[in-house]
Amino acid sequence: MHHRKYIYMITLITLFACLFSEEHILWAQERDPLTETLVLELAQKNNPILAAEAERVNQAQARYLGSKSAQKPQLAASLTYQQLGEEPRYPVIPTGGAAIAGFEKTYRAALSLDYLLYSSGAVENSVRSQKLALEGAKAQETRVSQTVESNVLASYYNLQRARAKLTVAEDVLGLTKEHLKQVESFYNHGVVAKNEVLRIRVDVSEAELNRIKAVNGVDVAWSALERAVGASLRSQYTLPDPDQSRPDVPVVEDPFSLALDTRPELQALDFAVQSSLALSKAATAQSKPQVILQAESYVADDTFFPSEKDDWKISLTALWKFYDGGASQAKAQEAKAAANEFFFRAEDLKKQINLEVSVAKLNLESALQRISVATDQVQSAQEDYRMALKRYGSQVGTNIDVLDARVALTNARTQLVDSVYDTHISKTELLYAVGLPLNTAEQ
Repeated sequence: MHHRKYIYMITLITLFACLFSEEHILWAQERDPLTETLVLELAQKNNPILAAEAERVNQAQARYLGSKSAQKPQLAASLTYQQLGEEPRYPVIPTGGAAIAGFEKTYRAALSLDYLLYSSGAVENSVRSQKLALEGAKAQETRVSQTVESNVLASYYNLQRARAKLTVAEDVLGLTKEHLKQVESFYNHGVVAKNEVLRIRVDVSEAELNRIKAVNGVDVAWSALERAVGASLRSQYTLPDPDQSRPDVPVVEDPFSLALDTRPELQALDFAVQSSLALSKAATAQSKPQVILQAESYVADDTFFPSEKDDWKISLTALWKFYDGGASQAKAQEAKAAANEFFFRAEDLKKQINLEVSVAKLNLESALQRISVATDQVQSAQEDYRMALKRYGSQVGTNIDVLDARVALTNARTQLVDSVYDTHISKTELLYAVGLPLNTAEQ
């Protein structure tokens, strides 16, 4: 009877463990692969810098809409209570009497309208200035988005680089352990001395240390990618296998001229120049004639709610400030100076763009050349290591030859990994320097 209970308990535990393991396997299989396209989409949704930049554009939009309000009529309603010392009266001639001119206590309700009919271009230029500033904010938002995407792709490629180096470290550790077995076998049969075994054990420990460093590098790279994206990724997505071959590189015709046409910062500075010049014109127009229409309809009485006296009035005013203490002139000069500042910043940025494009282009060309050399180097190092092992197995080669060949193989594979992912990052940097959309990097 007791044996049956134990059998039932073991069966239930086994069944539960199988279901639990199957659930975890299915959960792991259901995770989506984290590609370049997906990681950029996640960054667009989750990165707080992009959200902050969008709010900056909203601020510029609000300022633009606020400037347009001066082109529209202004309506206002008012309710006033007034208390006088005595009832106001006007003298009547020639009778010598007096006529009531108002109320001792006055309640007054009014609806008023103010409309700037003509501003000598002050309002129009102010609106144009804010509209150009809005376009500049949008251009700057585009560049911030490109910066975030560039950082995200660089972090993504560095993560894949770290994973590829971890694979190299694990493979080298496996090769070192296999070689240790061979040396120990030779030692047990009296073929080699004890020092060769100790030397390989040291090499195994070093390979294990390198593997631990590589694991830490992957963990750090994951954290960097999650920081760049602004969301947790490692528990929700899987990564494709690291690249081992030459990546496709987009062809950019005349990148220097293209960068001057497409870089959003240049466009933003151009909008800033035009906005400042429009603001200068608006300031100058403040000292020129303006025409204002004012209208009011009101009721007044000595009781609340007023209804006794019902009247309206309309006035058309031409206003010309001949002298305002130099305020408008100073504002105009300030705006012109700002326009000149933005102009010179744009000229400096053009030189910086030429440098950035040149450096990115040279880095990409160098990385592509290194891939070809590193690929041949890996093939040669693999063959050299195979031959060193065979020579050592036949006791016509030394243990040092095997160690040197393995170091050369490790360096060759590491160089290939670096050249491949330097190419990925360099092509991203070139597109970023030119100002093109970074999803072109995958295409």
